[in-house]
Amino acid sequence: MNAAARPWMGIFFKCLSVLALIFAFVFFMRMQEEQSANDKLRMQGVVSRALVVDKEKDQVLTTHSSGRRGNSSYTTSNDRWVLHVRHVPKSPVKYADFPARVKEADLPVAPAQTGDPMKDMGHGGIIIASEDLFDRTKVGDMITVANTPWDSEVPVPVAQIEAFNPSPFYPRMAIAMVLAVVFWLIGRRLGQAAA
Repeated sequence: MNAAARPWMGIFFKCLSVLALIFAFVFFMRMQEEQSANDKLRMQGVVSRALVVDKEKDQVLTTHSSGRRGNSSYTTSNDRWVLHVRHVPKSPVKYADFPARVKEADLPVAPAQTGDPMKDMGHGGIIIASEDLFDRTKVGDMITVANTPWDSEVPVPVAQIEAFNPSPFYPRMAIAMVLAVVFWLIGRRLGQAAA
């Protein structure tokens, strides 16, 4: 390698090291965010039975900019599976009491639709479902859901809360940190060689 290029390559690898550390931090924050949301549902959530009244496959469009002047932006689309449900957002059954004290059959169910949008909207909600849940759910099915007072319109299936597992984040954080160390050592070695 050209002696004049060594310092620049060293800086490049050190920058890659910092970038890998940023990725490790992002993975950690994402894990904390999901863990926090899960804990709030477990500690402050209420449980009810939700009736699936409609389902639709949606697409979320995101526009990205390359940061250059002119028309250099591009759009990506991600599929989203949505279940429209009727549930009881102010259910008297706390998450902590289910299923030890209150069985699934005894959970409250939303009343039948009246046709009055003002009365019916209080029980409406949407579940952002996994593709698997979306495929095996049909209109008319009942799903046990939980919600907190501040997210009453977006209930979460209890099965999803119970299945939450932060372990997939650990390998990602570990790989990012190992790459950070490797890139830093390579950058340091190149810098010392240049000196």
